[in-house]
Amino acid sequence: MTYRPIQKYAAVATVLSMFVSNVYAAEQAETERLIRRITPPIAAIEATREKKDEISVDSFYEESDILQGNRTGHWSELTNNFGYSHQNIHSYISISELERFDQKDYTANIGSYFNLKDSYLRLEAGFGWDVDYIYKFQSIAEYSHRLFKDVFWQAGYTYRAYGTDDTHLIYPGLIYYFGDSYMSADYGISFIESRDTAHLGIIKGSFAITKFLDILAGTAFGERLYDINELDARKEFGYILFTGLNVKIYKDISCRVGYSYSMEKPKFIKRSLNFGLGVKF
Repeated sequence: MTYRPIQKYAAVATVLSMFVSNVYAAEQAETERLIRRITPPIAAIEATREKKDEISVDSFYEESDILQGNRTGHWSELTNNFGYSHQNIHSYISISELERFDQKDYTANIGSYFNLKDSYLRLEAGFGWDVDYIYKFQSIAEYSHRLFKDVFWQAGYTYRAYGTDDTHLIYPGLIYYFGDSYMSADYGISFIESRDTAHLGIIKGSFAITKFLDILAGTAFGERLYDINELDARKEFGYILFTGLNVKIYKDISCRVGYSYSMEKPKFIKRSLNFGLGVKF
């Protein structure tokens, strides 16, 4: 007659395990969003010195099919950006709604790009509310400086405060600008407090094919890109592949479409389609 309590405790342990896993599952997913962010070409940043003040509005939507162990479902993201450029400074506010397995979280971030002649600095800070899995607070600092000619070295740091452990991501690298195009390579070190350190590599670029068409492409590979199962870093190796098109429709109106495929061991797969529309005034 002892099997019933054992079964009961086993069931409770299983439910608690699933709950912890699902809550933790999306914490490091913000690393993917950072990886896929496209840095403005230096020519575009420098051009703000010569342009009149400019207002920009940009909307981004992504829908993803998810396989997490034996569980399938959907993630989605809707982000609206509002920007203002004045001389050598571009400031922005972004507001996001993120839905993962029918749970919705919200974030708001504010930041600025500063063009400092042969370098640029980006600072951003934000917070989440109605939090199930997203960060409660995030801060980002990135700095890039000309190394020689059109090659820049760059370094970035991201801090996120969650309901469990805080996370830190450091990513030094190189970036090569050619006209309105660029390619970059970064080495990332991800550290979660009370856990081990993970390592990743990032290669990405934006290529101006014509004055109306840009192609975006990139990849990331390494440990704990998502951290779905809360294992040791070496057991969570994965990769992200992403690409897209950015099309200038008319003057200062542009749209984009993209696709990404991600995998992380032991069993997590993410397939995504995304769409965007931007307007400048």
